[in-house]
Amino acid sequence: MSAKTKHPSETTSSAATLRRCVRCGARAVKPRTGPGRTTRYRTMPAMAIPDDVAIPACGRCQSEYLDEQTSEAIAPRLQEAYLQSLRTRARVAIDILSKHISQRRLEQLLGLSQGYLSRIRAGAGNPSPELVGHLGILCQDPATRLDELVRFWALPDEEWPPLPGPRSRPSIATQRAQARAQLFHDGGHVAR
Repeated sequence: MSAKTKHPSETTSSAATLRRCVRCGARAVKPRTGPGRTTRYRTMPAMAIPDDVAIPACGRCQSEYLDEQTSEAIAPRLQEAYLQSLRTRARVAIDILSKHISQRRLEQLLGLSQGYLSRIRAGAGNPSPELVGHLGILCQDPATRLDELVRFWALPDEEWPPLPGPRSRPSIATQRAQARAQLFHDGGHVAR
């Protein structure tokens, strides 16, 4: 037998490990690794899956099949990648904000213990997604956002109204209810 010709038992055993793809019908689904794959994970809509994590995927149409067993197997790797992403985002945000405010003052405004941001900046800890989100929002326009935060905490409770948001268009049901209320108020007469 030549080196290029497969023994019948080899063909059968390799085909037996492949599953049929429900999307394209090819018998080409097996655990695969590779770069550029993402998944929704906690707060991240498209978190990168580590390149060496094997996920059952079709070799023809590239559809991936995350079953319960695979999800449980890769969960620790995804959690570590998620925490690393939070640490990186927090460190970058702290660096940006440090140009506008001292870390101690920022800790006071955010209700954090003294030195917490320094520890996070040094990679000694896991920031919460909420903290990273707050830092990210503050980084969008640091001077303005920090000033807003200072003013927010300076207001007494009675004077703090929610900031007006963009006005949304009322739903059809709301429009109809408003029209019925107006008709009732006008005595059921339509104004001409």
